[in-house]
Amino acid sequence: MSALLKSELRKLIYLRANWLLLLWSGIFAALGTVAPILILNSDNGPGRGAFSGTETPEGINGVFANASGGYLFALILGILIMTNEYRHGTAVGTFLVTPKRSTVLVAKLIAASLAGLVIQLFSFIFAITSGFIALTFFEPHAPVPAELLFKVFRASAISGLVLGIVGVGLGALVKNQIAAVTGAVIWTLIVEGLVVAFVESIGKYLPAGAIFGLVDVDFGENDFNFSIENYLSPGPATLVLLGYAALFSLIAMRTTLRRDLD
Repeated sequence: MSALLKSELRKLIYLRANWLLLLWSGIFAALGTVAPILILNSDNGPGRGAFSGTETPEGINGVFANASGGYLFALILGILIMTNEYRHGTAVGTFLVTPKRSTVLVAKLIAASLAGLVIQLFSFIFAITSGFIALTFFEPHAPVPAELLFKVFRASAISGLVLGIVGVGLGALVKNQIAAVTGAVIWTLIVEGLVVAFVESIGKYLPAGAIFGLVDVDFGENDFNFSIENYLSPGPATLVLLGYAALFSLIAMRTTLRRDLD
């Protein structure tokens, strides 16, 4: 097992595409903190009146809650870890060297969770740093409490671990890499985002909704009636995310063990 895990980690380190994915995760998360600061401090910006400005604690909460938004890239990396085997035709060789497929899959799941964690921690640091720099141009602003940063860090770490595993499960279920990644992007950025924002009764149980529950911050009064009270508290939200990790681990295991290799 240790040799397999080392092999999976080497693949992650030596593939240039993975480093680009890491960089893009940071840029994406940074946009999530910088863009709201610009909008909230613009007199004519869209949504300026919808939420409190950065001179209020609620406005600061709204800005830095987005620092955990790079989880999409943890999901994509998990997909790539699994689908690269099928895309490059190395799956047969991998499973011939280690005929017990479950052992190979466990190594991939562990590697994906660690990689997802790294992606989320990197994007968190990138987003927080960018947010602080952007705020220096709009003084005075409300202080950024350490508790807020801890909550976002917690959401980032847990979501990174879980979404990497979910990605492996998706990659095992949908062998076509392009289809799996495209589907994940559309679901995460469009479908899930709309459900989480406007159908809280369902959205709070989706991964993005659970991550939002982990952040657990107050946005104050806003035009969208968007309230943390409509979502799960951190404890149940963590259990929901762990449930997704278990579910997609099972999907990956059953799919990989039963599927014939081309």
